[in-house]
Amino acid sequence: MVRFSVFIVCALSAFLNVSNVLAEWREPAVVRQEIAVTLTPSDHLLVGESTITFAAGTRGVSLKLSPAAIVESVTIAGDKIPFSFAEGDLSLDIPAKYGQGTIEIAVCYRAIFNDPLPLHPGSSEDPTYGVNGAITNRGTFLGYGAGWYPAPSSTPRFRSVRVTTPAGTEAVTAGKRTYIGTNGAFSHSSWEEQHPVGGLSLCAGPYRIEERRVDGVDLYTYFYPDNASLASRYLDAAAKYLRLYRDLFGPYPFEKFAVVENFFPTGYGFPSFTLLGSSIIRLPFIIDTSFPHEIAHSWWGNAIPVDHSEGNWAEGLVTYLADYLLKERRSPTEGRDYRMQLLADYTALVTPDTDLPLSAFTSRVDPASRVIGYGKGAMVFHMIRTEIGDRAFFGALREICRDRLYRSTTWSDLERAFSRNSGRDLSSFMKQWLTRPGGPRLTLSKVTRRREGSGWAVSGTVEQSSPFYELRLPLRLDTDGPPVRELLQVTRGVTPFSIISATEPRRLLLDPETEIFRVLAQDEVPVTVNSIKGSKQLLAVMTEDCRAGEEIFKRLLESLGKGKTTVISENMLDTERIQGHDLIFCGIPKQRPQLPPFPAGITIHSAGFSISKEVVNAPDGLLFMVLPLPAPSGRVAAFFRPLSAAAAEQYTPKITHYGKYGSLVFSAGAIQHKGTTPASAKTSDISF
Repeated sequence: MVRFSVFIVCALSAFLNVSNVLAEWREPAVVRQEIAVTLTPSDHLLVGESTITFAAGTRGVSLKLSPAAIVESVTIAGDKIPFSFAEGDLSLDIPAKYGQGTIEIAVCYRAIFNDPLPLHPGSSEDPTYGVNGAITNRGTFLGYGAGWYPAPSSTPRFRSVRVTTPAGTEAVTAGKRTYIGTNGAFSHSSWEEQHPVGGLSLCAGPYRIEERRVDGVDLYTYFYPDNASLASRYLDAAAKYLRLYRDLFGPYPFEKFAVVENFFPTGYGFPSFTLLGSSIIRLPFIIDTSFPHEIAHSWWGNAIPVDHSEGNWAEGLVTYLADYLLKERRSPTEGRDYRMQLLADYTALVTPDTDLPLSAFTSRVDPASRVIGYGKGAMVFHMIRTEIGDRAFFGALREICRDRLYRSTTWSDLERAFSRNSGRDLSSFMKQWLTRPGGPRLTLSKVTRRREGSGWAVSGTVEQSSPFYELRLPLRLDTDGPPVRELLQVTRGVTPFSIISATEPRRLLLDPETEIFRVLAQDEVPVTVNSIKGSKQLLAVMTEDCRAGEEIFKRLLESLGKGKTTVISENMLDTERIQGHDLIFCGIPKQRPQLPPFPAGITIHSAGFSISKEVVNAPDGLLFMVLPLPAPSGRVAAFFRPLSAAAAEQYTPKITHYGKYGSLVFSAGAIQHKGTTPASAKTSDISF
């Protein structure tokens, strides 16, 4: 990403001297880049040639290319020139005789791309699965980090790509498609970017292409034959969400939008296209969840790239504008529940040793970084919107889209836009949320109610642990009449309050609509799959009832981010281990005196189990549930009970994706039940 610096020089002569020094060291401007590649999937081979035009005065060039590439030649005006290539750095000096005008450098090269594909793709929090580049008979994925073309240190002002593949294989990359056709044994396509941003990614496969033009934008689907029937649904959804975000932010910033299928599970948003794995495209809920998330990235993160020097703001903003905002628009209750889920996930998954401030978040690498960068980030944007109102919030976003399109942007740039549009200096407000790890911990304390004349008074304190945050904290008093709402200014450890009501109080709630990001108390967090993911001391137990086998059980642990967990047999489990650990069982243990009883409605029997009076005993059934261990331990126990090894193999990768639920039932090839027991919430919800 490009990073900008400002140098203030007081004297003109000093300014000229600094300018001369900068001229010696600045990155050479790239006028244009033309890339032509031929893919041979049977050999995992890419053969390429790229012509890069540098501005006049360029003296030295450094290009990034795959370390495994073979550079066959580097030429200027047809003349071969010397170069050095080591560890992915291709460097050369421009001979003086070529230095009068723009300089065209042509690089010919070849490379093998054959990264191993994930065997169990559901078991990784890493969205790349370690695959940067793979050219295979199943499909091709070449991420911008793979080095599949020689990338200059600064983004070209114009860029084009020509791709040749075996006939029947179609390619797609960023930019406007200017040509597509098949000639004998080969298929060809050409692409042009008028506003290149960042690096290029390239995909290819045996695609069936559908297309449509909506509001001046070319829409495409590049789907494998098995999913080609879904094309119209995705084109309809793309048109709907592009219009939604166009109305919120401004014109769509690219030449086209394509939905492209990948041959392993991914959810990527690239400039002008999104890449979704085959298994993901088929999920019925994806079209209204992950899909709009990737479309929103067209503006935030792609057309307006992130300057990571202050952290990655894009994932939090896109989570807020897609995953959250669509729920809020369906109903306020859905919006509130989603905000509470973000807090519960953070509290369950983030520990002191995995916490980091938003200013240090760059990308998702594990469950903790995901709930910080995506979840906490989304809550920060919600608090900004709550503080300044919709008009200023969305006005600031439209301003950024107008003024910073195709330019790297920081949290500070966002803060200045929000401040300008609200007429308020938000720097100190945002600083506390961006530069500190964690969040405020708030509890109601010493709450009393008493008669006061013909009415009632409820008094108490809000206690906050250090470090202190400055908050406007909502309180709501439910009464026999209308609720009474107060906005309490909290700045220190103990803040007293008193609320007057004309009718008898029944219940006092702290932040009842979940408007504030905070670390929840233990009694506010329901036990869920995420409770296992966030466990600091987990012990895995194989019982005689386990029908999965230890290998699949360990695969489940890996998918939950607990691949290093010790696995013991049931006969090794004693009182000390039960009291000192969270537990996850494969099967149902014989002896359960210190383990929690199963909830009402769930019954275990030898052939299977029953839930809500529905009996599941077919071999393809599986039950997973998480229960609290007896108080005051604060620990949990999970029970993983597949009814056959085949059921364990089929459903184990799916469990990790249902982190917010405490009980799951799979059968007949799909999820049949998901539920969660509500938390007790005693410290933020007091009844009289």
